[in-house]
Amino acid sequence: MKINAPSRKNVSLSLAVAALYPALSVATESAAVLPEVEVQGEAVDSGYRTESSRSATRTETPLRDIPQAITVVPEELIESQAAFSLRDALRNVPGLTLAAGEGGRTGDSITLRGFPANSDTYLDGVKDNGQYFRDTFFLEGVDVLKGPSSMLFGRGTTGGIVNLLSKQAHAGDDFSADLSLGSYDLRRLSVDANLGNDQLAGRVSALYHDADSFRDQNFLERKAIAPAGRLQLGSDSFFTLQGLYQHEDSVFDYGVPMFRGRPADVGRDTFYGFADDRFQQFDVAMTTAVLDVGLADNLRLRNTTRYGDYQRDYRTHLFGEVTDVGFGSTVARTQALRASGQQNLINQTDLILTGEWLGHEHTLLVGAELAREDYDFRSKNSTDVASIAIFDPVSDASVGVGRANDLDGGLATDRDTLAKTQALYLQEQLALNERWKLIGGARFDRFQADFANRLSQDRLSEDTHFLSPRAGVIWQPSEFSSWYVSAGQSFNPSAETFTLSAATADLSPEESTNYEFGTKQELLGGRLGLAAALFRLDKDNARTPDPTDPSLTILAGQQITNGLEVELSGKITDTVSAFASAAWLDAEIARSNALQNGVPIEGNRPPNVARQQGVVWADWAFAPNWNLGGGVYFVSSRYTDNGNTAQLPGYERVDLMLGYELSHWAIQLNVQNLTDETYYESGQLRSALPGSPRAAILSLKVPL
Repeated sequence: MKINAPSRKNVSLSLAVAALYPALSVATESAAVLPEVEVQGEAVDSGYRTESSRSATRTETPLRDIPQAITVVPEELIESQAAFSLRDALRNVPGLTLAAGEGGRTGDSITLRGFPANSDTYLDGVKDNGQYFRDTFFLEGVDVLKGPSSMLFGRGTTGGIVNLLSKQAHAGDDFSADLSLGSYDLRRLSVDANLGNDQLAGRVSALYHDADSFRDQNFLERKAIAPAGRLQLGSDSFFTLQGLYQHEDSVFDYGVPMFRGRPADVGRDTFYGFADDRFQQFDVAMTTAVLDVGLADNLRLRNTTRYGDYQRDYRTHLFGEVTDVGFGSTVARTQALRASGQQNLINQTDLILTGEWLGHEHTLLVGAELAREDYDFRSKNSTDVASIAIFDPVSDASVGVGRANDLDGGLATDRDTLAKTQALYLQEQLALNERWKLIGGARFDRFQADFANRLSQDRLSEDTHFLSPRAGVIWQPSEFSSWYVSAGQSFNPSAETFTLSAATADLSPEESTNYEFGTKQELLGGRLGLAAALFRLDKDNARTPDPTDPSLTILAGQQITNGLEVELSGKITDTVSAFASAAWLDAEIARSNALQNGVPIEGNRPPNVARQQGVVWADWAFAPNWNLGGGVYFVSSRYTDNGNTAQLPGYERVDLMLGYELSHWAIQLNVQNLTDETYYESGQLRSALPGSPRAAILSLKVPL
């Protein structure tokens, strides 16, 4: 196949760029602030409970000291559920639903607290907004912060952020391999090897994943490696170098067409594309260098530089209008060849001061961020793509002579966006006494974007300044109880996801404010953690068409989400671990001048927001070396368009797990969707992606 896609950068380029910036860092877990202390005694099994995180404050902070809802999905829960993809792991997060890619985007797409969070993914605290599907083979957990988080993370982050935590090199020798075989010809092998001591350590995580699908004509082949190295430079200084290099071949597939506002009543395996047009490739090369220096007993300097290169080449298959004549109904199809490249260069510097201030314990964080993101996108449409029967589809092998095979001439889209960020931020964590604590700060961003449409020769630019504050008050009446109130803001510039138009180039950013009241309690003597949050998230100046001239855009819209989230994690008994979460969201497009098919959308529910959603998962050690686990995921119905004309039905999915572990090896059987429930993971106005039928996965973990 001939395709004039952006040239691929090889791994050596990423390593070379990282080597040019050795003074960098998102502090790793191994870069401990405190001196090493030897602790004797038995390790405490906390089940699926995590007691601290660095994602919300950039410093290791107990969750009870964070005035913000945060869900931590630990590695133990990921392994118990056989959650091989990030999307599977995120099913545990209250207030988060999976979404279909929109606006030409592919890769992981989510909605968080009622707002799209497609570009709000981070890896070890640094933006990772490239479009690809993330695997869990190199992760030790996932943190999801709820509510606006621009104070530390910059643009976007209206509903929150998703921060992936990578496996770190550490002292000690550990070698293991995981082999999984399962339904639909699943074959998956991952290897994790760590070697080193306190002065020098290295770790490599590697993956080979090959599987067919319950969907006709679908497949997935993924190869990846994530090396990590750690060098101790002094008694309290460290340098780390990490990478992620991933290649994927798969199929662009948005599922089945919508018919009369619901997914068409056809088999879950029904494919509406072309047998020889199953082309989708992703290539990711990312290198991160971190320098963490102890300047004094209470002062640290951390500097991080990341270079990331994301390439995607694929041929789309999308649905058009439906011709409704009953059983003989047809749906139009469109097809396009697309290629995009994105290169990120990001540098963060944090200065952390701990100790006493006016007699009170405090932690002061002062930081700066510089970022450059270059995004290129091209597409070419195929022609003469025939419609297809919805209920008895017979697809040709190929679209034929009108298929777009290259990106020469006749392009539908050809654009480039260069975005630059310069930011300063400050955060103070202050303990007034044993019961009262404060946290507050702000970030000042300058965001610039230059947009070039190479077809129309239009050149547009955006230059935005924004101050993002956040503040919280924490009351802790006992060591087992914590209550908080907080407020924070975030901003969304027009070019947040690398697109601009004449109607949006001169607009100020959208602004979002989150007000939250919550509690974090320790139950059963500290074995079980309970968290709850009541919140209101208000985007008060959302983009909407100008009522006097619909070709123009103004900031006069409003979208509101009022919600309640509850989460439980830890040990119910010595033999039963549990993780449960639930969210109730009341979301509304409160003000808008926009129309869909001539009908106002004001007052409607935003797309992809379920009123109720959650999970209950438990693991019972019912005999020596044996574990029985399982749970249920539930999601209520949700609309897939602003007009509320297309809807996905709600569902409950039941999973089971049986495991046996002895010494350093283990075997585990997972049965997903035990009851063979028909459900749909995500959807758009014209399409719905079915979830998997009943499937079994048998995994074996062995030492090497």
